[in-house]
Amino acid sequence: MYLKLLCVLSVLLISSIKVQAEWFSSMEQIIDLVRHESLLAPTLQNYIKAKMEILLKLKTYGDELSEIADKVSANKEEYIIHPINQYHLIKRFATQWTEVNQLLDRFNRTGKKTDFIKNATRLFPKEEDIKGSAEGILRIQDTYNLNTSDIAEGNISGEKGHNSLKKLTTDECYHIGKAAFNGGLYDPCTHWMQFSLQRFEEGKQNFSKAHAEEYLQLCKMVSICLHRIQAVKYRLLNLKDCYIHIQHTKITVVPEQRGAIVATKAQISSDDKSYKFSANSKFPKVCRGDSIVLIQSGSSKLHCYLHTNNGNPWLMFNPVKVEELWDSPHIVQFYDVITSAEVDKIKKLAKPRLFRAIHFEDKEDSEVFQKAAYRITKVSWLNDTSGPVIAKLTRRISEITGLSMNTTEELQVANYGVGGEYPPHLDVASDDHRKRMYDHPDGERIATFLIYLSEVEEGGGTAFVRAGVAAKPIKGSAVFWYNMYPSGDIDIRTFHGACPVIIGNKWASNKWIRELGESFHRQCKLD
Repeated sequence: MYLKLLCVLSVLLISSIKVQAEWFSSMEQIIDLVRHESLLAPTLQNYIKAKMEILLKLKTYGDELSEIADKVSANKEEYIIHPINQYHLIKRFATQWTEVNQLLDRFNRTGKKTDFIKNATRLFPKEEDIKGSAEGILRIQDTYNLNTSDIAEGNISGEKGHNSLKKLTTDECYHIGKAAFNGGLYDPCTHWMQFSLQRFEEGKQNFSKAHAEEYLQLCKMVSICLHRIQAVKYRLLNLKDCYIHIQHTKITVVPEQRGAIVATKAQISSDDKSYKFSANSKFPKVCRGDSIVLIQSGSSKLHCYLHTNNGNPWLMFNPVKVEELWDSPHIVQFYDVITSAEVDKIKKLAKPRLFRAIHFEDKEDSEVFQKAAYRITKVSWLNDTSGPVIAKLTRRISEITGLSMNTTEELQVANYGVGGEYPPHLDVASDDHRKRMYDHPDGERIATFLIYLSEVEEGGGTAFVRAGVAAKPIKGSAVFWYNMYPSGDIDIRTFHGACPVIIGNKWASNKWIRELGESFHRQCKLD
């Protein structure tokens, strides 16, 4: 702006002079020079001042970002596994580095270094990534009953030794509260808004106190309604009365937020649906390790032993360590089924192929692929031709399970994100879904072989809701179970989910074994 003004003034200066060059020959023209200088000098100063302000902002960002980068570089592994650090990292790239790029544009400088930053920022996280990481923190809090003030202080696990590099600011607490509201987590929303208001200092926050107070009011009201409705024991979920009450509430600051509370009516009718609803409510308890037993089982009969698969020659010399997690359905965890070197090779193959997990969505009797918003993970698929390590692993799974690998799916490799989870589900399609639109030539997923490819310090287990047990994500181990009875019916007792990761970088892989080709390995029975 100031450069353009300088150019305009220069044009005016030149055009005001009738005589070419010879300034010394007329006093009037010398007087004109004085007048023009009085205009040019402050304009130049203003231009320099504006550029200096940009430089000072760039220096401030540079000093701050360099300080953080130095601290992170000193211990990258410890830094990256903490969800608050993950949130701050994503936010830095979505906001501060974006601002740096804008300042460079305003400074009107070009060159290899500035062009590198400008080009890189096009791929940086955006606002939706900040929102997604905030939702990840909320998932962790909601599942594991963590204290809001502990999380805000950077102590995500509620234990010493897992503090983040920086605490959450008051503004960040407020925005996490908003994310809770928009995600329908009204209890956490209440806590975060209360905490934001306790910390609030007039003139120091980027949000209005009145906004926070109204969010708090809304969250409290909806939360009370939901707790009353849940007393109906899942027979009927009718939120209509709640919303009528809210619609008559005086909202002056954030009226648009009424739209975020959509009237919901969910009739829980079939046994399968009611089971799934009640099972989902048990999922956090199983993830936390609370003592829950939903069915009677001979848990005292569970054992640890060396597995040879009925005298398999390879396993006779290299037996696999087994821990029985549950007896009915029979869920086991094998240990040391894969080496660290093999894990590294699989990750190397999978990383460049990762994409956001998708799922089938039923829409008017048609099936479409959609991004699975509820599944916070990216996946890739590797077949036996992807590398020798995959083919070798496939043979090993066959040796351990005694099943044929001729009709298995490709190896799915998954890497979880901030608070990454996969809510409770079955690995087989529902009866209704199969009748309408599912007809795989190799049949259903008769069994699942789930391998943990990394150590997860806290969280990230696999919770079997019906059994009330969770497998721990121990690197190199694998959990195995059958998804169907020998009769071919779906075993809904295998309803399971991936618990949110608290601390760690979770990698896992699934090998799904289908029905066709298993007739002689797992014979059909009537029960």
